Amino acid sequence: MVNARPAIGIDTGLKIFIAFVAVILLIAAGTGSFYTVDAGEKAVVLTFGEISSTADAGLHFKLPFIQTVKKFNVRVQKATFGRGEGALANQPVLSAYSYDQQIIESYRLSITWSYDADKIDQVYKYFGTGVSDNIFHTVISPVVQQSTKTILGQYTAVTIVQDRAKLDHSIAQVMEQQLKEYPVKILSIQLEDVNFSKNYESIIEQTAQKKQEVETARNELQKVQIESQKQVAQAEAENKAIKLQADAEAYRITVQAKAEADAIRLKGDALRSNRELVDLTIAEKWDGSVPQTVVASGNGSSVVPLLNIGKSGSAQGN
Repeated sequence: MVNARPAIGIDTGLKIFIAFVAVILLIAAGTGSFYTVDAGEKAVVLTFGEISSTADAGLHFKLPFIQTVKKFNVRVQKATFGRGEGALANQPVLSAYSYDQQIIESYRLSITWSYDADKIDQVYKYFGTGVSDNIFHTVISPVVQQSTKTILGQYTAVTIVQDRAKLDHSIAQVMEQQLKEYPVKILSIQLEDVNFSKNYESIIEQTAQKKQEVETARNELQKVQIESQKQVAQAEAENKAIKLQADAEAYRITVQAKAEADAIRLKGDALRSNRELVDLTIAEKWDGSVPQTVVASGNGSSVVPLLNIGKSGSAQGN
């Protein structure tokens, strides 16, 4: 009996330990059976290390101890390549040559990008589960450098400075082509802080200044041409007005002359068709005096005296 009591105590302790472990395992299994995916994330579910499914934002169930979950940020992110200030002080220096063999001593490139949420399983395949920004730099950095060097070599130093938007677009097109096998989306690219040698920067400034002077002179010339055109147009308008006025005056004179000619013609026609009207007109204009002599008919060599009607009348009156 004395030897049986310790055996009973050992069995009881073992059962308590087993029960405690079972409770812990149940709790762990219970808490490990569920997981959440935040908005802006997407998850890859692994079963014994193999990709079995993907999960969107929300609460999900998984098999404890069998399945694991890897989450990825699918929000828009920004990565910067090239040395700069602050956090970029330890970045590698990016350099290149322009088409006209000018040295670009350094430049930076900012890329706005995101993982392709529809290919999140491929994101795990290519990039694993490290910090996304570091992964992007590790995998994409060689592509960035090669793309920018290629494109910068197609532009002259002047066009690199002046056609920055076109240059950014060209780099984006090349990068999209080279990254098409990766599950990332390039949203925008901005080339910034391009530094040429000091001597060439001075040449660029002088060139830009001369171009501005030429543009200013061209604008002044256009202003002079426009003013000259205005003066020509004004003179033409004035000449046209004068011509219209002269035409109107000539037309008025023509109409007036025609009216007078028509009146004379009508009067002559009336006189020819009515002889009595002629006599009446003559009589109306006679002042009562008569000629004292008249040329005789014949050879016109004799003059015939006429009575002085006026004087005779006067004498008779006396």
